[in-house]
Amino acid sequence: MTPDALRQRLRIVCRGVVQGVGFRPAVYRLATSLALVGWVRNGPDGVVVEVEGAGRGVRSFMQALPRSLPALARLDEMDAAPVPLAGGTAFEVLASEEGQRRRALVPPDAALCAECRAEMDDPADRRYRYPFTTCTNCGPRFTLVRSLPYDRERTSMACFALCEECQGEYWDPADRRFHAEPVCCPACGPRLWVEQPGAGLRAHGSDAIQLARAALERGVIVAVKGFGGFQLACRADDEAVVAQLRECKRRPTKPFALMVRDLATARRLVALESEDEALLTSPRAPVLLAPRLPDAAVTPGVAPGLTDLGVMLPTTPLHVELFRDAPFDTLVMTSGNASDEPICRTNRDALERLAGIADVFLLHDRDVVRRADDSVARTGPGGPAMLRRARGYVPEALPLPVEAPVPVLALGPFLQVTVCLATGNDAFCSQHIGDLDSEKARAFHAEVTEGLEKFLEVRGELIVVDPHPDYPSTWLGQQLASERGARILSVQHHLAHAAAVLAEHRRFPAPGALAAAIALDGTGWGPDGTAWGGEWLTLDGELGWSRLAHLEPLPLVGGEAAIREPWRVAAVALASLGAAELLRSLPMARLVPLETLVAIVELAGQPNWPRATGAGRLFEAAGALLGLAAVNGYEGEAAARLESLAEKAGPVAPWVEVRPAARGLLPSAALLASAARRVIGGEEPARVAAGFHATFCRLAVELTARVVPPGVKVVALGGGCLVNRLLRRGLGEGLADAGFEPLLPMRLPPGDGGLSYGQAVLGAVAAARGVEPSLKGEA
Repeated sequence: MTPDALRQRLRIVCRGVVQGVGFRPAVYRLATSLALVGWVRNGPDGVVVEVEGAGRGVRSFMQALPRSLPALARLDEMDAAPVPLAGGTAFEVLASEEGQRRRALVPPDAALCAECRAEMDDPADRRYRYPFTTCTNCGPRFTLVRSLPYDRERTSMACFALCEECQGEYWDPADRRFHAEPVCCPACGPRLWVEQPGAGLRAHGSDAIQLARAALERGVIVAVKGFGGFQLACRADDEAVVAQLRECKRRPTKPFALMVRDLATARRLVALESEDEALLTSPRAPVLLAPRLPDAAVTPGVAPGLTDLGVMLPTTPLHVELFRDAPFDTLVMTSGNASDEPICRTNRDALERLAGIADVFLLHDRDVVRRADDSVARTGPGGPAMLRRARGYVPEALPLPVEAPVPVLALGPFLQVTVCLATGNDAFCSQHIGDLDSEKARAFHAEVTEGLEKFLEVRGELIVVDPHPDYPSTWLGQQLASERGARILSVQHHLAHAAAVLAEHRRFPAPGALAAAIALDGTGWGPDGTAWGGEWLTLDGELGWSRLAHLEPLPLVGGEAAIREPWRVAAVALASLGAAELLRSLPMARLVPLETLVAIVELAGQPNWPRATGAGRLFEAAGALLGLAAVNGYEGEAAARLESLAEKAGPVAPWVEVRPAARGLLPSAALLASAARRVIGGEEPARVAAGFHATFCRLAVELTARVVPPGVKVVALGGGCLVNRLLRRGLGEGLADAGFEPLLPMRLPPGDGGLSYGQAVLGAVAAARGVEPSLKGEA
């Protein structure tokens, strides 16, 4: 008998995104096609497979499995070992094995797939126009499951008993809906209805959708229950209703996301590359920020002062039905909350909290277990990059540079917060939480922290926080550490930004190695007690780090008021160079009374104002100087408007008159003064904005070449300013031309939404290598 004919049996443990994605049916189909016997089941460590048959068939199975994955699956590891022959006549799908979860995870929620959409469009199909159609390739996952392993009885679908036809699909390994836990149909699934405050229940089923659609057509705000909570919808071409939504949400200028009927509509609104379209139509289906086309048929109030529009395709079957036969093809689709609050999760919560915003509520009886906002990405050099990571991405694992010897819980900073839990070789970043300004937001932060630990069945033993003493995330970490007797570790804000980018690219330094980073954001607590935000750092493999250079510090006259009102920073910076006389001739003087500008300049002489090196403060000041925004309606608004203005000018050469300062300082005040003189001299504001960006990038590259130690080539670029396309391109290309290897954040937000991951990375390395972050030197 030849070796190929000898009978073999292998036990294979498959790890990655392998549960809830149709992985077991794929294994079943492959094994039966090769005439193999055995079984497959979900286990605590992944999916476990035993296959038995002729040697050639078993080897073919091992070779073909990675190429036979369903759409949502990701196979990271396959550990195979021979086991004794057991015989048998068939290949079976066994019930899930109980036990402590170690690696097995459910995938993120996935947008409606093409097969389900086709069934919804087919009048002969039993799921025709059914707004909860799903299969193993699409639908809610993370927002639906209560605990692991991922089986129907542990999801919010447990209360919906399957009808006979759905049972047949659910138990048939050859069916697309085999063990699709949210599977249902009109006979056995969730029910839909419309309510109006003060009027009660108005309609059910398709009538409810028709009523909501008609309300939208009339210019009414409608609350819609999505995968991860509620959304607020209204016409995007109706300035009056958009203004009403802004007033009711207490969101004066921050841009709204748009949901469009289809890709053809998106192409009429924004400029898209092929990779942008691939992302929009992928199962992740984020909101994508892309350049607005001149004839885009949406009101300017959707994104005041910005060149980008945020567009997404319908993500749920309910969204599809809202657009079906509708006279509109674009809706504002924003988070179902008031500003500074988490999105509404339950029907009761929405009816109470959104009653002053929405007039119509489109509700159903499938519970949302976990809140999750829409994710946001942005087009740009190197392909789309993340700005907010939630639906479609969470709870995917991110890499760690070392195996964490103890679970590490990282609690983030103050703005755009996420939580991260590192265990084994993986880090799991939570969905977007937001800013911790309100009690409700802080309660959501605690809810997500507890929920992530319960979901992973792991409790943090090393807790990592930001050193800022006034951050609620720091307070929560101290409380948890005290309750658990856990160790707590504070890591500097910008060091965490650097670690996040290095770890994402798997370039975190080994012991004895060194990497550099440039961290550009608004504010982070510095070890000297001042506000940092434009930092050149090095980090070694033993977590020793140095501050090599930074932006010239600027006084924040009025403290926090200077962050809200960036004209203060601009006025004081000009006065510091003896250029206060320029103030009366600047566009800024049309927004702020001259006597107020003069008063701030006089106050700047007082010695105790805080000083900040934040790049965000610098770009906001430039935006204010050009008259784009005197007051930030949302974080970084003046800087965002500056970027939008600069993009209208196209490429502009850097200004030669501004040179790097001595002692490792980038000359912030001189850069602002040069911009002011050019505006007063009659240069087009768009060219001034573009030149400001180009000059900053040139100065930053020259400073990097001056201060980074010889032999260090890797430079990580992190911090919230790296959402800016012009900075990403200018710094990336400039550093590459100077002989460096720039690393840009891609899979995580460059700003504080990715900070918890950097904290978790530093915590894991500290625990594994027996070291702590240590400041070795400063410029």
